[in-house]
Amino acid sequence: MKEKFNSIDLFKFLMAIVVVAFHTNPFVHCKSTLVNEIVIMIADMSVPFFFMASGYLLAVRWGDTRQQREQYIQKTLLSTMRLYVTWTLLSLPLTIYGYIMSGNGIISCIVSYIKYFLFVGKLYNSYHLWYLLAMIYAFLAMWILIHWGKGVGSILATGVFFYAVYLLFGWNMQNDNVNDLLAAAGKVFYFVFNSGNVLTGMLYMSIGICIRERGRVSLEISIVGIAAGILVRYSLSQELGNILLSVMLFALILNIKLKDNAGYIILRSLSKYIYLLHLLCFSFYTFIIIRQPNKLGIDSFIVTFTLATVISAAVIYGKGFLKRKVKEEHRDNC
Repeated sequence: MKEKFNSIDLFKFLMAIVVVAFHTNPFVHCKSTLVNEIVIMIADMSVPFFFMASGYLLAVRWGDTRQQREQYIQKTLLSTMRLYVTWTLLSLPLTIYGYIMSGNGIISCIVSYIKYFLFVGKLYNSYHLWYLLAMIYAFLAMWILIHWGKGVGSILATGVFFYAVYLLFGWNMQNDNVNDLLAAAGKVFYFVFNSGNVLTGMLYMSIGICIRERGRVSLEISIVGIAAGILVRYSLSQELGNILLSVMLFALILNIKLKDNAGYIILRSLSKYIYLLHLLCFSFYTFIIIRQPNKLGIDSFIVTFTLATVISAAVIYGKGFLKRKVKEEHRDNC
């Protein structure tokens, strides 16, 4: 019997809503510090959830042998690269608009585009695509490690290393009292990667793989871990607290048992397209409809989410219709 992941599918959809809310900010006029802090904390866990879900599901499907894993990762890497290129091109009109508004020269804009496309993933009003670029980096690193005969432990260690580099250079940019060599390295890093967000996906994906390979965390430990994560976030380190919170939330979600329903598969597909489409919809609403570019607020959230959901549903239906037609034609020709 094929294994189902209903809780992951449900929370993918819920987290897609969180991402839309984060980028459109329906709470922009909220004065409550508590509400705003809760919103930020939930938003901080949304992208790590997607990374861990991707890693977990990768480990479900990648097989048992080195050859099987290498081939599956390569296939997934190429698929993700096609997705990244496709949606970057679909967002090109917005990117061109952003460069026109910047007032920079054409050579400067071309160099900037190459940098952001290859190393940052955050072009004008398509900044959410950094997630796909981070996955490309992670898949490439995993493919190399598996090709070299390394296992899950090495993948996790590499993820920790990448994240440590990201934290180190983030700290470096915020401190003036560093030696000249480290300061120079920090400037080079920032020039290439900006903040270096593309290096963070490997850690969370490797954690998702480890949870699948080494065994799930119990419900009780998940709940205690979430409480500990909140404590760490607000008393010791926001970064470490967010990691612990995100991991324990994902572990908690895996412990939620939901009855099988075809709707969860639909939610999975909807979450994917809502994530990819929402900034295009946001731009259409704020640039074309109300002519207030990038206006935040409850109206932007509602329109963006509604429009992205309707278009996503139409895409899913259209793809399903085409598949059915192909099957019918194949059956008729047999």
